[in-house]
Order: sequence, then C-alpha cells, then structure tokens
Amino acid sequence: MKKRAASFLLAILAVVSLILPALAAAAVDQPPIEEPPAEVSPEIEEVQSAIRLDGEPVFTVEYEMRGGVCYATVNSFVSLMDAEAMVEEENGVVRVNASAVVEVVEVPGQDETFTGEFQPAEDTVWPETPADEGWMAADGFQGAANGFQEPADGMAGWETTPVETDAPVAANVVMDDLNMVAVEGEQYLVANGRYLYAGDGLIQINGCVAAPIRVLAKVFNLDVSFDSENEVVLLTRRPGAQPYLDADWETYNNDTLYWLARIINAESGNQSLEGKIAVGNVVMNRLNNPRFPDTIYEVLFQKNQFTPAASGSIYREPNEESVAAAKMVMDGAQVLPTALFFNAAGLKSYASRTRTYVATIGDHAFYE
Repeated sequence: MKKRAASFLLAILAVVSLILPALAAAAVDQPPIEEPPAEVSPEIEEVQSAIRLDGEPVFTVEYEMRGGVCYATVNSFVSLMDAEAMVEEENGVVRVNASAVVEVVEVPGQDETFTGEFQPAEDTVWPETPADEGWMAADGFQGAANGFQEPADGMAGWETTPVETDAPVAANVVMDDLNMVAVEGEQYLVANGRYLYAGDGLIQINGCVAAPIRVLAKVFNLDVSFDSENEVVLLTRRPGAQPYLDADWETYNNDTLYWLARIINAESGNQSLEGKIAVGNVVMNRLNNPRFPDTIYEVLFQKNQFTPAASGSIYREPNEESVAAAKMVMDGAQVLPTALFFNAAGLKSYASRTRTYVATIGDHAFYE
C-alpha cells in the first residue's frame, strides 16, 4: 500500500514538473496586460469676457447682467480706465477723484535776426563824439562807444526776420479733472456736476456699488454697443476725446436749463423722478421736432399747450429734483423717447382722442 501511494505521488510530481515550464513559457509569450486608459478630462474652454475695450477682452471689471442691463462696479471700471484715480468707498457711497494730462504741446522757439540797413529817424540827434560816451536817439535807439545795441520791439528803422530754432520755448500742459459720486439706490450718479440717469438705480455687486456700464462709459467718453450674437459689451475710445466728460458749466445751457427745470417742476414737481424725466422728454422731443417751434421758450409758451405757461406757475422756483431731472434730460436721459403730448391720466383730451397712447407714469398719461 505504501509503495502504491509513493508511486502515485511520484507520478503527480512528474506531471507538475512538465506543466509548470509550459505555463511559464506561455506567460512570457503573452503581451502585458494593459491598464484601462485613464479618463480624459474634457478640454478646458477659454475663459470669455463679456466686456471688450477697443477690441481687447477685459477681465478686471467686476460685472453682472440684470434685466438685460450690464452693471459694473464703479471701483473696478474706474481702475480699468485710470489706474491712478483715487477711489474711496464706504457705506454704499463711492467717491472718485482723478486728474490727467490732456495735451502737451511744445512750441518751437523763434529768434529774431535783424536784417537790412538801419535807417535813422528824421529827428535822430547824433552826438558830436559818439566814441566817447553813449547817446540816445529821439526814437529810442540807444548806442554806445563800442557799437550799436539792439533796438526795442517795433522800433523804426530796423527790419526783423523770425528764424525757427530747435529748442522749445514753451509747453502747454492742460489738466483734466474728474470728480464723481455714486450712491447705492440712487437713480443717477454725478460726475463733474453732470447728472447721469441710471434707470432702475445703482445696485450692489459683492458689497460694491455698481452702475450700468453705459453710464460709466459716458463718464470716460467711451462709445458703447452690444454684440448680441456673442453677448459682449463693446467699449470704444473716441479718437481725440478728453479723458473725462466736460464739467456741467460747459454742458448745461443756462436758458434751456432754466425753462426745462421750471416746466418739470410746475407739471410734475410732486411726481417720481421717472415722471419728471418723462415731462422733460416731451418738451425736448418737441424742441427737436420740425412741427414745433425751435426754441424752448417758444415751445413752452405756444398757445394752449402748457397750462403753467399761461397761469404763471412756470415762474416758480423749481425744487432740487426737478433741476436734477432737467439736467438728466439734457444729458440724454430718455424714459419716453417718442412722446409729444401728456395730460392728467384718465382725462379726455385732444391727445387721448387723436394720438397714440404710450404709457402712464404717475398722474400723467403720455402720447406720441
């Protein structure tokens, strides 16, 4: 029995000794097992900017789209346009102060070269001994023993020819300043005394006051357009434009402001800012329409058109917001760009019967 078991064990060992080398050879011939390919990360898309300045993408302006309007924080926009500007922001109020050199003009110098012969005036008194001491001619020409000296400007008897020189003699350095205040919640911002309408008002983005980018662009004399296909705001510097918008005294014509503020106050002094601007739009729309007179005074005092002009209430001192609304209208604020008539809401009138209705704002209905 033991011999039979031993023989069986030896047989098994012999078979194993034959199989193992074959398995080893087979393993050598097999290609290595490939690891499953790692998952390829999707290609990272290039970061796009919704704002471009002179064709270049802008990544430093903090912005947000709300209701189809692109808002940008005041501090980031100002820093883009003027890195040296001083921006202070606290409790929802942003103040900006900046200065820039507008133009430096070097004027080439001119030397006057005296040409021609000296022709003394008829009343010239000549000294008996000019070599001994100085003398004075009647026309102011002064000489000396060592020769003649240059005459004063415009002196008779001399011809002068201006000669250009390389060295500049003067430089005109013109500074332009910017002073701006923007308050969260207000419907406008003030820059260099100019009142710029902001529609639904100034908002907050990440704790910073933000304004419509079209308003901020106006502060820096930029043109604005919108690429709807790519949803990009396009900002463009105007050739030859000043770095900041002009001051109010250069912009607001006193006569126009005087009458516009008073009619707004008389017609809508107790209405919302939007209602005040709408009244101002009617006046300016008429002023720019060939069917109406071409001066603001004649527009307002045209017979049977504006009741306050007939009653005399137009002469009342306007309140502060009426003046501000007039300035915004003069600066391009438009609530109703086509309206030419208005009356008390619900009133049956010529306009309500014959004109196209546009909108009702506060106590007034407006028509084209």
